[in-house]
Amino acid sequence: MGDAVVTTADVRNSDLLFDEILAERLISSRFQPIVELDSGAVVAYEALSRGPVDTPFHNPAALFDRAHELGRVTDLDLACWLSSVRTATEQGFTAAHTLFVNVEPGSLRRADLGDAPHPPAPAVLEVTERALMNDPAGLVYAIGRARELGYRIAIDDLGADPASLALLPLVAPDLIKLDMALIRERPDQDAARVMSAVAAHAERTGAVVLAEGIETEEHRITALALGATYGQGWLFGRPVAEVPGAAGLAGIRFPADPSAPRPHQGTPFEVVAPLRTPRPSNRALLVQMSIFLESRARASGDSAVVLSTFQHHTNLTPATRRRYDTLSAHAGLVAVYLAGDAALETGSRIRVGQIAPADPLLDEWDIVVLTADFAAVLAARELDPDNHAEGSYEFVLTHDRDLATAAALTLIDRLPL
Repeated sequence: MGDAVVTTADVRNSDLLFDEILAERLISSRFQPIVELDSGAVVAYEALSRGPVDTPFHNPAALFDRAHELGRVTDLDLACWLSSVRTATEQGFTAAHTLFVNVEPGSLRRADLGDAPHPPAPAVLEVTERALMNDPAGLVYAIGRARELGYRIAIDDLGADPASLALLPLVAPDLIKLDMALIRERPDQDAARVMSAVAAHAERTGAVVLAEGIETEEHRITALALGATYGQGWLFGRPVAEVPGAAGLAGIRFPADPSAPRPHQGTPFEVVAPLRTPRPSNRALLVQMSIFLESRARASGDSAVVLSTFQHHTNLTPATRRRYDTLSAHAGLVAVYLAGDAALETGSRIRVGQIAPADPLLDEWDIVVLTADFAAVLAARELDPDNHAEGSYEFVLTHDRDLATAAALTLIDRLPL
């Protein structure tokens, strides 16, 4: 038989059903167990949303795919949030970090979510990996807001897209959920790169590692070998409607303090200069040092973040644009910051941040590079901005990862939401 034909009436009925699901709050919640891998003890549950039974939208993938097509992801996300929180409250999730709740970063920017019901105890907020690259400025903003509300932050499905490793130090998650492919498939160089980055982040911050998709004892052993402490998957149980004894769950054991990144006010030079001694330079030397750091980023491939300030748009010369077009084709995130009109070619992957006339960033020539195994920040401030032609600067070059991360956050914050 041939493929079924989808008619206009089918689409209209599907849209009406979707509208009804949101209007009538016809979302239900299920809970999938999360276990401690060594002991097998269930310590927490992840709330999962479902549409009405016996409809195509009972499948959450179909539900969210339709929401994306209709531009209503935030509305659906809020409905799922309300269902998860209401059901968890009814079932007595009163112990800290026993509940995982999923949310889109865009939803966290909605004012009404701040006023919406929240779980009865501190919970773990999961952000999907795809959000890392789609809207980095919005993601950093959303995570900061979630931390203010008392949540611990988890990154879901890390490893599905190795480019997302570029933003790992900027998000500084408290928990990393490894994509199931890392557990189930034969190891390769991408898997090794992901695990190296995860191990380094966990060592620096104390972040917890959880493996998804564990269905066999072999998967469990692999997860332990990859450094996971916790796991979830059908080996430990499928999603259930009711959780007996939710209040008695042990919860995820986190370090005492969240692994939040440093505050991101100021400029790169204002971040690093108080902690390192600036030295004099001219613009020609800064350009050569910048090109060297760009080459290090290019060698790291899609796990690199490159953030560069050029002061005025005239400094972004055609030759520099070509370098950055090449860089953006390989790196995970490339952004430039400048004052004035610097329209890029259609299809360019370079993000552009405009520098306002009163912004102290206008006096700086900076480049920040972050990769899975390399970090650097070159931060320079022009000594006489009124005599721009001279191009005399004081600068700091450091490979301290914490300083590079803090400097990067000052620039990420300036990207348009």
